[in-house]
Amino acid sequence: MSIRKGGIFKGKKGNTVTYEVNGQVIQRTIGKREKPYKDHELGNQSGFGKTSVFMRPVKQFIKNGFELQGKKKFTIGYNMAVGYNRMNAIEITSPNSVRFVYEKALFSQGAMTVNPEATVKVVEGGLEFRWDAGLMAKGMKRNDHAMLLAYCPEKESAFFELSGANRKTGRDFLEITAYHQPVTLEVYIAFEAADRKSISNSVYLGQVQF
Repeated sequence: MSIRKGGIFKGKKGNTVTYEVNGQVIQRTIGKREKPYKDHELGNQSGFGKTSVFMRPVKQFIKNGFELQGKKKFTIGYNMAVGYNRMNAIEITSPNSVRFVYEKALFSQGAMTVNPEATVKVVEGGLEFRWDAGLMAKGMKRNDHAMLLAYCPEKESAFFELSGANRKTGRDFLEITAYHQPVTLEVYIAFEAADRKSISNSVYLGQVQF
C-alpha cells in the first residue's frame, strides 16, 4: 500500500518502498533473489538474527543510548545499535556457529568521556555500581545521570535504569528480581547529560553471578 503525503508517496509501490526517518525521505528497491546464498552470506544473516534477538530485551535502553547517533545518520537509534553490534560484537565461525561477544557490545554511543574506573558488585536485592565522583574530564558534568544495565543471556531478559543517580553521587543501585536458580548477568554502565544532548559509550563492567 502507498500513501500520498505532502506530494510524496509513502509505503510500498511496485518494487519500491518509501518511508521517512528523522525528516528524511528514503526510497529503496525491493526484489526477489534467485541465486543461492553463499556460506558467508548465510553467516551474515545469522549474525543479524542473533543481534536482533539479543537487542530485543534492551530495545528501550538502546533507543535512548543511540538516539543522538541515529539523528546524525538520519536513521533510528535501534538500527544504529543493531548495525554496530553486528559488526563488532558478533563472532561468526560458520553459518551455524554465531556467538555474541558481550565485552565488545555497545548499548549507548556518544562523545562524552566514559568512566573507566566504574565497578559493580552483587548486594542484597540487586547490584551496586560505584564510580569516581571527583573525576571531571571533557564533556562530563556533575548532574549527568547514570544509565545502568544488567543483561541475562540464559533468560534473554534484562534489568536496566535509564535515569539513575547523578554523577556527583558516585554510586547507584539496580534492583534485580531473583530467578529460581542462579544466573549470569553481563553488566554495563553509561552516563547521559541532564539535557539529553550528550551521552557516553556504554562501558562493560564484567560478568556477575546472581
